Amino acid sequence: MILHARKHCAVTLDFPGASRSALVFAAILLASSAASAAQPGANAATPAATDADSGNHAVPSPPEALRPPAHSSADASCGDNHVDIEDLNYPGADLALPTFTDSVTGARNPLRRNLLCHGLTYRVVSNDSIAASPQSNPAPGTPQIYVGQRPTWTTASYFILTADLGGIHLPGFQLNAIAVVSRTSWYPDTLEASKMMQAMVYKPFFHKRLEIKAGYQNNDDQFVGMQVGGNASSGSEGVFAVPQNEIGLAYAPLSAPSVTVRVQPWGGFYAKGGVQRSASPAGGAEDLHRDAAGFRFAPQGDGLLSIFEGGYKRDAQPDALATWVRGGYMTNTTRYLSAKTNAYTSGNRAWFILADRQVRSTSVTAPNHGLYMGVSAISVPSDLNAYPSYDELRFYQVAPLRRRPSDMVSVVLSHTGYSSYTRAQFAAAGKTTASSLSTALASYSVHIQSGIYLSAGAAYNSRPALSPRLPGAFTGTLQTMIFF
Repeated sequence: MILHARKHCAVTLDFPGASRSALVFAAILLASSAASAAQPGANAATPAATDADSGNHAVPSPPEALRPPAHSSADASCGDNHVDIEDLNYPGADLALPTFTDSVTGARNPLRRNLLCHGLTYRVVSNDSIAASPQSNPAPGTPQIYVGQRPTWTTASYFILTADLGGIHLPGFQLNAIAVVSRTSWYPDTLEASKMMQAMVYKPFFHKRLEIKAGYQNNDDQFVGMQVGGNASSGSEGVFAVPQNEIGLAYAPLSAPSVTVRVQPWGGFYAKGGVQRSASPAGGAEDLHRDAAGFRFAPQGDGLLSIFEGGYKRDAQPDALATWVRGGYMTNTTRYLSAKTNAYTSGNRAWFILADRQVRSTSVTAPNHGLYMGVSAISVPSDLNAYPSYDELRFYQVAPLRRRPSDMVSVVLSHTGYSSYTRAQFAAAGKTTASSLSTALASYSVHIQSGIYLSAGAAYNSRPALSPRLPGAFTGTLQTMIFF
């Protein structure tokens, strides 16, 4: 949901924070929460969880794995008509959100308690970011080529409503709806939108050994698992990877009708597959132009994207280190323009394999704390895609300081290949090109207080654009992420 990988920009450092609309909404909630706290017996917000920086888990752990036991979220007036609030916290996704306790408005503010009586809850995730390069400031009137070449800001807010459908005689079913509002100083390469991003129904079976999701959704939260640390709050993401989006995978803020099925027959072994209406071969800007609200089912020319992923996922335990290995294949029936033959052809596809392993645990009581390392490799055809390969090596430490158990530090090294066919087309037009991009990124994420995260990072990009060929560039980034 928070990852904004870009199709037309090889380097994108998109770090989230708070937008005006979300802050106004939060102020109203905080006022009602404060009024409740002034009453005798009112419950104060529980302190933030002390697991990996979002209070959830490190990358090899699913969203449910290392959360502290949820407080009973029902008011006495609800009687038996209530659900556990954490069961409504973005279920069935690879991307984990912090617990409701780890939010500015708390898990038990009056609005949340009243909504839970009706099987409903809300979440607002708010992003702000700024990226700039100390050495690059193009002349006035010349186009910006990459994020940070000129100071680049991005702001986005995600408004989430989740409903337990047991009250309408659909026990175990959940409805999840997300609206997004995003703005940026650099468009169209960084997407702007005010639209529906997700409207899907989720149903688990057999204690979550089988999970099914259907509706409109962005699948970068459902497959591959690109987020370093596995958390929306980490501020450390494999944001340079675009090949899986080039071949039609819907990524935030885009959405597409899709169905996903996940099975976990025994232990930590799992398999999942999905079918999704392909995103536009022309890129995210074209997707938003033809479907600004996000509700079109089958625009002309779009085919079917089929996705398969299998892997093994084991949570961190006092006597076992965490492990997550996954790999898969995607294929698309949509016709893409081949840079090799200059003809439209179907069969665009992607292979991916990723692995994360906890190298060392630093806490007996919080086994997910410690040092991790991971690798990624993604490949797509070079004649149909401008960025045919992506490889990554990452190291990250959950709770690097004993007194700051929710912080995280990471170092990510990546290499993105540029298509030789696309380069030849640029050369024929008299333009210069680079052969590939190598990037080194270091970042530190600080959990300031419940629901508020601040991350700072610095990156070096050897060739920040496919064309024109530019010298290497340093880019600094600052982000905030706020959960209401």
